[in-house]
Amino acid sequence: MLRYLVAYASREGQTEKVAHHVARRLEDDGQLVRLIDIKAHETEAGADECDAMLIAGSIHLGQFDTDLADFVMRHGEALRRCPSAFLPVSLSAASHEQSERNAVDEIARRFVAEHGWAPDVIYHVAGAIHDRELNYVERTVLHAIAEMKGVERDSSGNTEFTDWSALDEFVRSFEALVQSKPRRSSTPADSSV
Repeated sequence: MLRYLVAYASREGQTEKVAHHVARRLEDDGQLVRLIDIKAHETEAGADECDAMLIAGSIHLGQFDTDLADFVMRHGEALRRCPSAFLPVSLSAASHEQSERNAVDEIARRFVAEHGWAPDVIYHVAGAIHDRELNYVERTVLHAIAEMKGVERDSSGNTEFTDWSALDEFVRSFEALVQSKPRRSSTPADSSV
């Protein structure tokens, strides 16, 4: 049984849903999981005392939330010490256009490079359109883009693009990666042995 930290910064709720799904999958597999909502400024005491970290954040207008960036900076040492995965959540991850998927991949890679983090895996997750979480302008723009791309929206106002089965498969593969990596010391004194 390993200790996993799943931390997320969500704007409209889909990244939170993704993080909770990942945490449940890990718990179902017998792992110990600590879930942190970065934007809620939940206590992070002991956050670095884990065997692996999964960090999820949504991309809006080509950027990640500043709270996510601050979290990555505060926990940079732990992110470098243990296996980690970055889960950028965006609508572009669901695009059929390779150029759009490449663009969000570049945004994610630039983010981790700017913050001195080299995650073992960057796994893009397709987001959702939740009308109730959007203001009028955001909703109008997203609906226009969806219509232009031929995307049918759910009449409930919640159109989800996340592939939950693929996310489950990613979690299983990340667990296997974590199991295969040698455990690194969490204290400087131990690392010199």
